[in-house]
Amino acid sequence: MNINVVKTTGATYKSEQDIPKAGEKLGKEDFLKLLVTQLRYQDPTKPMSNEQFIAQTAEFSSLEQMQEMNSNIRAFIESQQRISKASAISLIGKNVTVNKSAFSLSSDKASANLTYNLPEDAEVTITIFDSLNKVIRSDNLGKQNAGTHSYLWDGKTNQNNHAGKGDYSYKITAKGADGKEIVTNNMVSGQVNGISFEGNDLLLNIAGSVYTLSALVKVLPDYIGG
Repeated sequence: MNINVVKTTGATYKSEQDIPKAGEKLGKEDFLKLLVTQLRYQDPTKPMSNEQFIAQTAEFSSLEQMQEMNSNIRAFIESQQRISKASAISLIGKNVTVNKSAFSLSSDKASANLTYNLPEDAEVTITIFDSLNKVIRSDNLGKQNAGTHSYLWDGKTNQNNHAGKGDYSYKITAKGADGKEIVTNNMVSGQVNGISFEGNDLLLNIAGSVYTLSALVKVLPDYIGG
């Protein structure tokens, strides 16, 4: 039988088809197969030394341990994701606050309750931007006292047209008595009407708008009458 033997650095293969292609993953079965093939077709006059064999079997053992560790890490991540999803489901129906200047409208005629906090009394203006960072709505809210305030955006532009479903952001411009701009904290409050999953992102639906779970700041306690 005619065997076409191909040699590469450190190993010998029966044919070119047996050589791993660039970019292909080398699993432990492939590694073991290559080692056995190398032993089978090695030069009888120059057999592999004990040191070489021990080194290659050590590499195989290390590869096996790494793959097992990767599998354990993957299983742990999947377990944490399941726990996160289960916890998120319990938020449905809760009143929450998210710290996020970016938000989404889930329908063409949806509105959004935009909350912000003033560290001191200030003249306040709110500006809403579309996904291209273009100003579509601007309202002067006048002088407001220090504390938490909310602005109910009806989803309409300065031209009184519905902005429509999509991604938006808002900015609060606040100026104190001295005319200097004050840093504010943008927050959105409302009831969680539902949750959804997009890839690894867990999204909360609040009053028709969508926010990531990472933006969650506070969950208000359920009211207990009595």
